[in-house]
Order: sequence, then C-alpha cells, then structure tokens
Amino acid sequence: MKHRKPDKTGRSTGEYSAKVKDNLKPPGPFAWQTAELLSSPAWRGMSPNTRRLIDRLMIEHIQHGGIENGKLPVTHADFEAHGLSRNFIRAAIDEAEAFGLIRFRRGGRWGGVKRPSLYQLTWIGTSDAPPTNEWEATSEKTVEAWKRAKRRSKSKRKRNDEKQFSTPQTANDLPPKWRVLDGDLGGSAK
Repeated sequence: MKHRKPDKTGRSTGEYSAKVKDNLKPPGPFAWQTAELLSSPAWRGMSPNTRRLIDRLMIEHIQHGGIENGKLPVTHADFEAHGLSRNFIRAAIDEAEAFGLIRFRRGGRWGGVKRPSLYQLTWIGTSDAPPTNEWEATSEKTVEAWKRAKRRSKSKRKRNDEKQFSTPQTANDLPPKWRVLDGDLGGSAK
C-alpha cells in the first residue's frame, strides 16, 4: 500500500511512515469527538446557542492542555465573548446538561470569593476517570420532548405577556407612579 511502512520482505506493515503520521496530525492542540458522538441525537439536536457553549468549553479544554476536564472554569463573560448572548447562557447550559453533553458545577460567592462555574465534557475523560458518555442515553424522543417543553414554556410566557399588556398603552393608561410629567418622576400633577 502507498505511504505505508514496509517490513523486511517489502510488504506493508499496516502502519503509516513517520512523515505520513506527522501530516495526519492537526497543526496545533485539538479536542476530539468520535463519529458516534457527532451522529448522535444529542449532538444533532443541539440548538445553535448550545453549540456555541460546547465550542467554548472545548476551547477551554484545549487551553488547559487537555488535562483539566471536569475543572474547566468558564465565566458568562467568556461565553459572551464567544458569541453567546447573556440571555441564552442558562438555557444553553440546561440543554447541554439535559442531553448529557456536559456536567456542570455552579460557581458563585463563597467566603467572600467569587468563583466561576466548572464544566466537564462527558465524552472526554478526566484526569482520574474515563469518559462517562452520558450523551449516549439521549434518544430522538428525549430531544423532541425537550424541544416541545421549550416551545410550550415560550408560548406560555408569551400568553402571559399578552394578558399583561393586551393593548398598546398610552401615557394616560400608565399607572401614576410610571408617568413622567415635565421631568417629575413621581407622577404628581401640577
């Protein structure tokens, strides 16, 4: 075979030569995904925002030398800088966790110190355990049920907003405390 390392008899050993191996490697650090993962319902069912979240987590994994999975500190500002709107970060985390693509440990303030949330990509092992591959349990039905629930909650919020503001409001329709008359914020009439 072409580009394969020959043995003493001149036949192929089935291994590539060192030059070919070097050419097949990516030019820099990388995070791997299997074909099974890429064709799974969990991966294909991701929303674009969840995809941005996963991409940012993979970048963080690469920047930590590929050995800090499970302890990947990514802030909301990091996600925003990667193109994920602050309004959609929580929903993207929930979706990725529901599909089994990530594990998430919430950050916050403890003892006066603010700590970022920590993430784990489930298809990549940690320093002390192999990959958990929780995404394998996600089926097409799970993805559809998730999307259906999201649509229902969105339409429910929309109906509640319509009830609250059913018609366009004019300044006279607003409660007195919200009216601004000649720069006065209290709503008092002169």
